[in-house]
Amino acid sequence: MDESEVLIRAALHILRVKGDTGFTVNDVLGEAGLRTRAFYRHFASKDDLVIAAFAEGAKAESVRLRRRMAHASGPLEGVVAWIDARLDLGFDQRVAANLRPLSQEAERAHGRFPAHLRLAFDRMLAPLIEQLQQGQLEGTFGDVSPVEDALAIHQVVWGVVEQRWSGFPLPYREAREQILRFCLGGLGVDASVKHSVALHNGVARP
Repeated sequence: MDESEVLIRAALHILRVKGDTGFTVNDVLGEAGLRTRAFYRHFASKDDLVIAAFAEGAKAESVRLRRRMAHASGPLEGVVAWIDARLDLGFDQRVAANLRPLSQEAERAHGRFPAHLRLAFDRMLAPLIEQLQQGQLEGTFGDVSPVEDALAIHQVVWGVVEQRWSGFPLPYREAREQILRFCLGGLGVDASVKHSVALHNGVARP
């Protein structure tokens, strides 16, 4: 493992431990057991490191999403599985503990590195786009635009996640039903089909 990988792993570990309180370059160097010179051989600033850590986190999140979607019987179920997996960030403390601090650090760095963050973000959207494309080919969905609709679905789900992070007491079942009704309706899915998919794919949560 080279120095840059050691530094990225150190940053990810600190974020998991400290939560949303952030970190400093000195925190990372202490965790990695490296000196300042080693840091600046690979990163120009803390924000550079944040972007690299977010890219690594996005890769892991993409793997998690694909794992959750692996047993979907078709594009519709795949879309629902993606939504359910992303909702974990707001309702599953274990998942949120890993991804919330990193997401918040990345938001702070977004102004300086929008293109870099978009590349990492696109990695997480890719599994959803693939399902929308497949559903378009099979006629499962109506007149969809896979890339644009994937982004719209993300924005709806992310809005709920951010509400949960801010302490808004939104119940899981209600949030999920509203998201599915809105997003699947926008894809042209029949109301009775939406209801059936929601019931069979739902994850029991408080």
